Amino acid sequence: MRQILSDLFHAGLGLTKLKREDIDKAFNELKSRGEVEEKDREYFITRVFDHLEKTGKDLSESLNKAVNPNREKLDELNAKIDALMKEIEALKGRKT
Repeated sequence: MRQILSDLFHAGLGLTKLKREDIDKAFNELKSRGEVEEKDREYFITRVFDHLEKTGKDLSESLNKAVNPNREKLDELNAKIDALMKEIEALKGRKT
C-alpha cells in the first residue's frame, strides 16, 4: 500500500511540472511527423491541459479513497483509547 501511494504521489508531481513549453514540444513533434496541423495547436494544448486536470482530480480521489479507510480506523482506535483512559482514571479514583 505504501508503495502504491508513493507511486501515485510521484506521478502527481510529474503532472504538475508540465508546462506549456512541454506541450508545445510534444505538439511540434507530432506536427513534424504530419500527425497534426498548426491550426490545431491551441485546441491540442487546451485538450492536453483539460486531460491533465481531470487526471489530477482522479488521482486525488484515488488517494482519498486509499487513505480514508485508514483514517476511519484510526479515529475508531482513538475513540477506544479515550474510553479506556476514562475507565482507567475512574478505577484509579476508586482505589484512593
